[in-house]
Amino acid sequence: MKTLAFVHGWGFDAHFWRPVADRLPEFARIFVDLGFRAEAVRPGANNPIIIGHSMGFAWALAGFPRPWAGAVAVNAFPRFTRAQDFVAGTPPRSLDRMIDRFATHPHEVTADFMQRCGIDTPDTETIRPAPMAEALKWLAECDERQTMAQLDCPLLALAGTRDLVVPEAMSRDSFPPQCLTLVEGAGHLLPWTHPDWVASQIRLFASTIP
Repeated sequence: MKTLAFVHGWGFDAHFWRPVADRLPEFARIFVDLGFRAEAVRPGANNPIIIGHSMGFAWALAGFPRPWAGAVAVNAFPRFTRAQDFVAGTPPRSLDRMIDRFATHPHEVTADFMQRCGIDTPDTETIRPAPMAEALKWLAECDERQTMAQLDCPLLALAGTRDLVVPEAMSRDSFPPQCLTLVEGAGHLLPWTHPDWVASQIRLFASTIP
């Protein structure tokens, strides 16, 4: 039985992936929790298919032990901020402003981010500001493009054309075109807005892996 290892993004927790994971009962499933709303939980797995949303994919590239059987990036990236060789990235000053404001207004910043993701009434009561602040600072510096290029497993990337956090141009610049599937009109929360489709894409991808 293949194992799927799910990693959520900034501001969420391991429950984020339930709409997709519940549609994939034929797989063993484990869930990484990065500690943004509860204590961090980082289970290991033998040769899993890594499935990361947003920052969670970059985190997996940086920190989840290999080997992997496959990698699925959903609304994700190996690098977030703009650089000379990554002009589609987010301007560093924008993230710096978010980091500075989060230090004094973490709930407001989290709510603003969740609304950009497409959540009308975000819940920020349970956030844990310290690990979230640390993750934002890490995000400002992270660059896992070389790590991704050196993966010795299949790669699948799923993204939306109306994603306000990871715009289409960033997705196109982050992943090889043969690995990327874009959903017209979709935003930053494909696992919530298109759970059946995301699950079917994961199932199809997994079926190609010995």
